[in-house]
Amino acid sequence: MDAIHDYDLYCIAIATYAEARTIPEKTSVIHLIANRVRSGKFGADACEVTFSKGQFNGVSDIVTGKHVYPDRKTILKTELLVLDTLYFKKHTNLIANSLYFHDRSIKDMSKEWKRRKVTKVDSLTFY
Repeated sequence: MDAIHDYDLYCIAIATYAEARTIPEKTSVIHLIANRVRSGKFGADACEVTFSKGQFNGVSDIVTGKHVYPDRKTILKTELLVLDTLYFKKHTNLIANSLYFHDRSIKDMSKEWKRRKVTKVDSLTFY
């Protein structure tokens, strides 16, 4: 992602908030969204990627009201993390070119997804 527009920043922040807890998990989800945008397989921009059906369960839970929508301070802090990660390059990409992930509550998906496991970052596994 070369340019980060306000709406992209917001969408990445929502997905990051919904899917990750620790800073390494958050920066990994941020990199994953950027990877998906670059791949063109999930949408043309970060918002299309974030809101693609079936891609981010945590985002779906926020949209449907199963989870609480984050407050403005939380969104702003997460948007700053997105900028630090993608624009200022303050956080190393721990997941290489991964396009998929799941948390540890889901069984190993490498066989079903026909993907090679790339790495684990705290409770998230990336493919």
